[in-house]
Amino acid sequence: MPRNAGLILDTAAVIAYTNGSELVGREISAAADEGLRVVVPAACFATAYQKVTSDGWGLLDILGTLPQVVVAPLEHDMCAVLGGWARTLGLDLAQAAIESATFPATPLVTDQRRLVTRILPKEWPIIDL
Repeated sequence: MPRNAGLILDTAAVIAYTNGSELVGREISAAADEGLRVVVPAACFATAYQKVTSDGWGLLDILGTLPQVVVAPLEHDMCAVLGGWARTLGLDLAQAAIESATFPATPLVTDQRRLVTRILPKEWPIIDL
């Protein structure tokens, strides 16, 4: 995982990117301008592919190959926490929360603040979609 993460995108943020969200595009660009990485959990990418129409797949492909984007894999050592948090958040958002907890000063882009803050503190750095 990158040490210089500047942003974490959950499924909703990835889907918003495929829909042309200015907010998500601006945040990705700002992170890149600062030399920071954008972390996209693998479960969020997979769920985005599941939810978007085939028209959005090309943009998902592009997002995944941007030099500043890192796709965070599901690792064995996170499975116990992931499974527990997934009971509340679902698998993809749980992985996004784990990645966010790995980089505590790094904002998580989501439309699920109320749900995420059932696990993470209410003061957590979140950028609302």
